[in-house]
Amino acid sequence: MEKDNKQDKKQQAAGSYLAIGLSLGVTFGIIFDNLAVWLCVGVAIGLLAPSFLKKKDNGGEA
Repeated sequence: MEKDNKQDKKQQAAGSYLAIGLSLGVTFGIIFDNLAVWLCVGVAIGLLAPSFLKKKDNGGEA
């Protein structure tokens, strides 16, 4: 039960980053008049952000 709860939190976090990336991509796409490129960049940022921001736990080792 606890394992399912952790997986659900990870999925919600990934969805949040994707939504933020999409909104930033659309915003910059409108500003720079190149929506297709910036939308793809926003999706890439949204999908890669959780992997860059996750905390690494190596059992107390540095």
